[in-house]
Amino acid sequence: MRLNDLLGRRVLDTHGGVIGGVADVRLVQDGPMLVSMQRALRVDGLIVVENRATRLFGYERHVGPELLRRLVHWRLGEVWYLPWDDVEDITDDAVTTNRGRTDLHRLEDFARY
Repeated sequence: MRLNDLLGRRVLDTHGGVIGGVADVRLVQDGPMLVSMQRALRVDGLIVVENRATRLFGYERHVGPELLRRLVHWRLGEVWYLPWDDVEDITDDAVTTNRGRTDLHRLEDFARY
């Protein structure tokens, strides 16, 4: 599976309710050492937005002018971080998590990364 295949997929909670859609993937470079003398990347988690038809531009985090951030958040709805360990299943059209919507952490609550 390619990372691009995850983008836009619906994210379902443990009861089959729609949480939102995958808007981005967070990678961490801490895998095994490669021939290029760099560590391999691994998926750390998914950025999930309530209004899944929206693209992210970086303003969903703690950056940019306040007015622009407010407009982006108005358009996105809620933005959550879903750790990869909490992904239960991936099908052709959805990602299922073993958590409910209320168990997810808002992306704003995380330090910048």
